[in-house]
Amino acid sequence: MNFASKIRARASILFAPRQTLDDQNAWNLYGDIAWFGILSGVANSFLSVFVLRLGGSDVHVGLLSALPALIAIFASLPGSRLVEREKKPLSILIWSGFLNRAGYLAIALVPLALTVFRPDAIVVLVGLLTIPGAIATVAFTTMFGRAVKPEHRARVVSVRNIWLGITSTAMAFIGGKFLDYVIFPINYQILFCAAFAGSMMSLYYLTRIRLADAPSPQRLDAVPHRARDLPGMVRANDRYKRFVFASMIFQWGVFFPLPLYSIFWVRNLHATDGWIGLINTVGTGLTIFFYPVWARLATRYGNRPLLIASAAGVALYPLFTAFAPSIEWVLLISLIGGIFNPAYGLASFNGLLEVSPEQQRPSYIAIYNTLINVAAFIGPLLSTLLAQFLGIETTLLIGAGLRMVGAFMFWQQRVLARAEN
Repeated sequence: MNFASKIRARASILFAPRQTLDDQNAWNLYGDIAWFGILSGVANSFLSVFVLRLGGSDVHVGLLSALPALIAIFASLPGSRLVEREKKPLSILIWSGFLNRAGYLAIALVPLALTVFRPDAIVVLVGLLTIPGAIATVAFTTMFGRAVKPEHRARVVSVRNIWLGITSTAMAFIGGKFLDYVIFPINYQILFCAAFAGSMMSLYYLTRIRLADAPSPQRLDAVPHRARDLPGMVRANDRYKRFVFASMIFQWGVFFPLPLYSIFWVRNLHATDGWIGLINTVGTGLTIFFYPVWARLATRYGNRPLLIASAAGVALYPLFTAFAPSIEWVLLISLIGGIFNPAYGLASFNGLLEVSPEQQRPSYIAIYNTLINVAAFIGPLLSTLLAQFLGIETTLLIGAGLRMVGAFMFWQQRVLARAEN
């Protein structure tokens, strides 16, 4: 068999239909995230830098994180009602996902449509695309809980994030090089158009997922209608309440320093687009190696020890960044994120599914997202304000301290179960 025949044979095996529904769903979930990584790599690495290059201020960068969180606070609960009411939750996921991703195409067109207020326009667009994005988040998490059996979730999440790491890393690296060699702002416009195109392929794979018959219809009167109904929902589940409490503290530490990184890199360390792309390449690239490692540990020991260790590790990132004397040191610091971020993402996602009752999972996911988004809204605004008085380095240290407190709370609450060996 010649080389071309071997390639065709392997391709036919790779793209052949899977034997079971579970395997086929897993395959489509892998295709979804692999293509979504193109958008993720561009948005996470270059959106805030794009705003800065267009003349945006520190406040604009803070709003890129804070405004979506504010909007998500009000969109998550109505989104959960849509998901629980809809007999075909995939349809909600598809249309809300499309509207969310179309916002990045609009961002690419901003320099063509406007000559002034460009940073303001991008911030507004990011806020608007959060509305369907919040609905899509609830719909996807609910769909994932039905599409993947509990015993397979660690493996599927691990493989998904490996693919996310591969494509987002490649896009961050290629995108950084591309931006350095093509004139501004055409370079950013082309990059965001490519990100939108990749996200459309991601939606294609989501349309191919098939769910087993749903459990009995949910009681819509059990879903919280107003913000004052939230405490009752949280108190009704003690494990969920303790998990959310610890998560909120930790997420304050996550979102508080979030807008400061790109500001610190660009203004304090004078990083080029190529350096920013390389930093994100290293950070996301390491997830390709460490996700399967963490998945095996989660299967063996459970989510709790993984959550505690990863939360403590993630706290080191803003701590070391605050003392970085040059952009070259940030490249080394990005190793920390590449090692511990995948562990926290895996443990927290599976932990939320573990403590959320299946019959009301969309509601509990929406409550979790709403409460976390309070921190996501206030934290970035507060950090950019404090940085003007305390300095970016001191503000980063505050973020590191909040993360350490959150890691301690995960240990103290003892909410997640250990695996039975």
